[in-house]
Amino acid sequence: MFAGLAALGVERVVVMPERVGLARMAAEDVGDKMAVAYADMLPAWESGDSTAAARIMAESGVSCLITLGGDGTNRVVARGCGSVPIVAISTGTNNVFPQMVEGTIAGLAAGAVATGIAPIDEVCLRSKRLDLYIDGKPDELALVDVAVSREMFTGARAIWDLSTVHEVFLTRADPSSIGISSIGARLKPLELDEPAGIYFKIGDRNSRHKVLAPVGPGSVAQVPIAEWSMMAPGDRRPIGLRPGTVALDGEREISLLPDRKVEVALSLDGPVVVQIDRAMACLARHGTIRR
Repeated sequence: MFAGLAALGVERVVVMPERVGLARMAAEDVGDKMAVAYADMLPAWESGDSTAAARIMAESGVSCLITLGGDGTNRVVARGCGSVPIVAISTGTNNVFPQMVEGTIAGLAAGAVATGIAPIDEVCLRSKRLDLYIDGKPDELALVDVAVSREMFTGARAIWDLSTVHEVFLTRADPSSIGISSIGARLKPLELDEPAGIYFKIGDRNSRHKVLAPVGPGSVAQVPIAEWSMMAPGDRRPIGLRPGTVALDGEREISLLPDRKVEVALSLDGPVVVQIDRAMACLARHGTIRR
């Protein structure tokens, strides 16, 4: 990534503090071409660090962010990045939001956006999000899915057992993805920038409607569907299950308590996402690579 950024004349890169020194080692190869500095923050070594780092970087005027992780990582980054475009590289567990891309290409795409070679309005899309409301007040967000589970504890974060899932809200339904999003894709494929969402409720063995979906690595299942419908922007729907938990982009975060009113709404105001193929096409048209 650093090589791609340096090749396009990016002068400064800000990195989130990390324990193993990967950025420091990578910077040795480009130290004479651009400055690499760590964000001025005191890390707590938890997911909130990503939100804090994204906010610090956005406020300092960075032109583009690069994330390495899955849907959950990008969710916490989205809480702090504002309107700064994101090049999201898939390295996590749930990988619907980020893209599978080689690092050098990702660096070139980010560099093209950061230097203005690739105009944001040409190579970026505004993604959607799901807003979680508790007792009428906005509390959390998800970029891909909100899954309501019958499990009562948030400690075991990721949802792996589909039999515990009660209902699902989706912003995206990619037929080539794996996990909960792939179930929605069998009902209605849904693109990143399509102004709609999908809701479905898991049925039982007596359900008439079933879909065949890759629900996990090495696992393809017949998933019974009790009901499903499309969601419109601003559509706010209550979660009635009690007790249980709510998983945001694959990680259980919210306990469903009897005295809590919990709702999910679809918003079109998600983070700005760099479409890497568009950025690279723009770069090629500009002639920078040929020179």
